[in-house]
Amino acid sequence: MTDRAREKTAQPRRISYAQFRSAVQADACCAGTAGDSTTDLAALVARQTGHTEPAAALDELLSQGEGTPVHGVWHHALVGELLLLCLRNAGYSISEELIDEVVDRGRQIPGGACGFLGACGALASAASAYAILLGSTPVATEPRERLLEFSAKLATHLAEIGGSRCCKKSSYAALEVARHGFAELGFELPEEKFEGRCRFFAQNDTCDGVECVYFPRKG
Repeated sequence: MTDRAREKTAQPRRISYAQFRSAVQADACCAGTAGDSTTDLAALVARQTGHTEPAAALDELLSQGEGTPVHGVWHHALVGELLLLCLRNAGYSISEELIDEVVDRGRQIPGGACGFLGACGALASAASAYAILLGSTPVATEPRERLLEFSAKLATHLAEIGGSRCCKKSSYAALEVARHGFAELGFELPEEKFEGRCRFFAQNDTCDGVECVYFPRKG
């Protein structure tokens, strides 16, 4: 069969976003909106963190349990917020307005973006924080180029980890890459251990288990 013939027989697989959101498989990740109350709660609680380590701050917030489902659009605001909060706690000049800005940007990322748009919300949240530190805008040529390079590193890292959808996995992946990217901009965050650190796998019915790098290892 020729390449042209193969092209003619290939059929795109269309799954309606609206249909998916209303289906049994849909959950908080895809049903949430920019005004999601869980996002409000998570963003508010996050402001109280005294950590300089973003993953530790994330774990502390998640351990409180209430109002923080295993998947959800609130990750889209929280990852970038925690990154900026930890930088502020580390002594960098990060204003409240900048932290509000990264939360607002995260609210614009729709649920299910990872599988429908190819842009994971947790990764985009980290990229939003990076953009703020860099001063990137759509018309700032060099900063925009650097932002796109950083975003590519985020996406590549998560794709290499692979596996099923998991907002915790995505958040850890985002924080892991962000630490190195931020350091290149002169914003240092403490080193953290990511491998095997997840304590929330029991809440995720589609957890990849030992196939996930963040799943705890015995011994």
